[in-house]
Amino acid sequence: MPINEDLKPVAELLDKLIIFRTIKHTGLIRELLELANQQNPTGSFYEWYGRLLEYQPYGNSWAAYLNDVIRYDENFFTLHCERNESYPPAILKAVDSDLEILLKLVHWDPAEHFFGTGHSKGDIRTISIPTTEIHKFRETLAATIQTQGAGLFGQYQAAVWHRASQNFQPIRYPDPITFQQLIGYEEQKQILQDNTRRFVKGLPANHILLYGDRGSGKSSSVKALLHQFAPEGLRIIEVNKDDLTDFPTITGLLRHRGLKFLIYVDDLTFESGEIGYKHLKAILEGTLEHKPTNILIYATSNRRHLLRETFADRENDIHGNDTVQEQLSLADRFGITLTYQAPDQHQFLAIVRGLAEQRGLDVDKDTLEKRALQWERQHNGRSGRTAKQFIDYLEGELRLNKTKR
Repeated sequence: MPINEDLKPVAELLDKLIIFRTIKHTGLIRELLELANQQNPTGSFYEWYGRLLEYQPYGNSWAAYLNDVIRYDENFFTLHCERNESYPPAILKAVDSDLEILLKLVHWDPAEHFFGTGHSKGDIRTISIPTTEIHKFRETLAATIQTQGAGLFGQYQAAVWHRASQNFQPIRYPDPITFQQLIGYEEQKQILQDNTRRFVKGLPANHILLYGDRGSGKSSSVKALLHQFAPEGLRIIEVNKDDLTDFPTITGLLRHRGLKFLIYVDDLTFESGEIGYKHLKAILEGTLEHKPTNILIYATSNRRHLLRETFADRENDIHGNDTVQEQLSLADRFGITLTYQAPDQHQFLAIVRGLAEQRGLDVDKDTLEKRALQWERQHNGRSGRTAKQFIDYLEGELRLNKTKR
């Protein structure tokens, strides 16, 4: 039987999907449907099968791929599961019909069809799936999505807002930093964690501005929240300050989700003459549209008042004082402001010692501190970032010397 004839039953089943219909447009499934319509797809099929094996080289690659596609599909049913909401009986019937089809497809193995006899082993459309198996699959899927999320945010914990596509781009490898690795600033970290904990539990929480010296750990503190609270439904979306005008679009995509989202804006400062601060002010104060309860803004800045003011701003405005006050009060729109000051020498050395202990570096305290002070004088001054750079250098040096012995 020609390969395209063997694929037709698979294509016919996929065409009957209702709630999970967008699965047909997903990667390898879309390509498989294209193969079903080709007159002689043999060579193309082998290319397709190679990509399938690369996706999951162990066990039944097709079953693994299809289960992931089902798990991460974003549709009416999965979003209701994410919000832990009930759905109409008609939706439930359509979902069970789809899951019956998808479970039939899970049982299909391309290797059996095309690398065995060359003929299909029975008609996939006639496979019988017990009702109990369908219901169990639905309940397990719903429970998983309720705790881990649906769609892109079920698969990834962080994303970046992409203005050109007006959508979210996943961050596949987020910074692995944890609060245990951040030494110092204990009060700031505790306030940040407490506010975020209230947020993920659905309690009132505040927008937060983290400001202070460069390299003091502001951004790392926000990133560390992801690894602590992602299992509880927190997701972080990084938004460039120039894209804050897209905030209504962003909130429109997120306000009906069951997850909690931190909008993270790094290095939030405005130069004189920029009007972007007015968009941020509107976001923080709210408009006629109800502010989503599942979205907070955390921003970092090196300037307390966020906007660089010049004397020209005062001289060129008849109501100069009003303008200045409006600009300088922007930071006050954040409910909480956390200050990260550069460490003094004692604090800097405490950070160095703590990092050296975390890395398990075998070096005596006096030598460690002497070299750390030399490093900070020759490089970027005292900061948590400088301490980490010194420890990275020292660890590399020690390991290299060890290999030479």
